[in-house]
Parts: sequence; C-alpha cells; structure tokens
Amino acid sequence: MTNPSVEDSRSRRALLAAGASGAGALLLASCAGSKPLRVKVRSGSKVLPADIEILNGLLDLEHYAIAGYTAGIPLLRRPALKAAQQFLGQELAHAGALADLVKQAGGKANKSRASYDLGHPRSTADVLALLARLERAQLTAYVEMIPHLSFGRVRSAVAAIFANDAQHLAVLRSLAGRAPVPAAFVNGR
Repeated sequence: MTNPSVEDSRSRRALLAAGASGAGALLLASCAGSKPLRVKVRSGSKVLPADIEILNGLLDLEHYAIAGYTAGIPLLRRPALKAAQQFLGQELAHAGALADLVKQAGGKANKSRASYDLGHPRSTADVLALLARLERAQLTAYVEMIPHLSFGRVRSAVAAIFANDAQHLAVLRSLAGRAPVPAAFVNGR
C-alpha cells in the first residue's frame, strides 16, 4: 500500500512543475510583441554618492550579460532565440537604468569593456549554460548589494532588475531542460 502523503507530495510537485512550465511557455509566447522592460526612477528621488560604486559594479555585470547575449544569439534557434532577444533588450534597459541612477548620484557610469571572456560556446546548450551562469552571477551580486543601497526608489529600481533577471534564469533553465525554479528562494547559486 502506498503512503498517501507521498502520493500527495508527488502530485503537488507535478502540479508545481506543470505550472512553472506553463508560466515559462506563456513568457516565451509573449516574447513576440512585448516591449523591453523599462525601469525608471523619477527625478527628485534620492540617489546618494555612496550608491555610485555599488551601482557601477552592478552595471559592469549588466554589460557582461549584454556581451553574452549579443555573442550567443547567433547560435540559438527558436524558442531560445526569441527569449534571448527579449532578454538582451531587457539587459540593455537594466544597464540604462543603472547608468541613469549613477548619473543622478553625480557619478560617471562605467562603460562596457572592449571584450569579455565568454569562453567558446558552439551549441545552443553551451550558450544557454553561459547565459545562465551570467544571470546567476548577476543575481548573486544583486542579493548581496541591495541591502547596501539607499532606501526607497533606488532599492526599488534595483530590486525590479533583480526580479527580472531571476525570471531570465528560470526561462533559461527551462529551455535547457532543467527545473525552472529549483528552490523556494532565489539566491543566485
């Protein structure tokens, strides 16, 4: 005789997996006509000079992700191609929002480097692994840095970017045939 609690937990896992897969499919289906994420901080909000170094560090990671998506997109096919194109647009919006925050604090936003070490991806699986690694690095940095930023709109804007990058990672994992949301808490690892 099977244990009902084991069967219930299997059913719940299957339901959650189906829901996560469905959410990923809906996200991918919405790629075609969607606009890039816009993260705006209204003028007059407090962005302190103490935020500049943190924001520029996060901006450096966004530039790295942009380079990864730009280099990887030519190696992808649908549906990964459509998702990566959308995510590239969102990463560009993230970089723009972070640069604007740095400027509002009276600083100079870091520019992207001439080149980045992206390895030598040759297949869709290689590109998805690279992009997932870059997204995890961003999530780790955001989790560590958000508590050090000024309260209010700065944290709010950066937290919105963090949440969007967590969505990217879930979809990338799903496209790679892995569980989109392997844990209850996002930590970037």
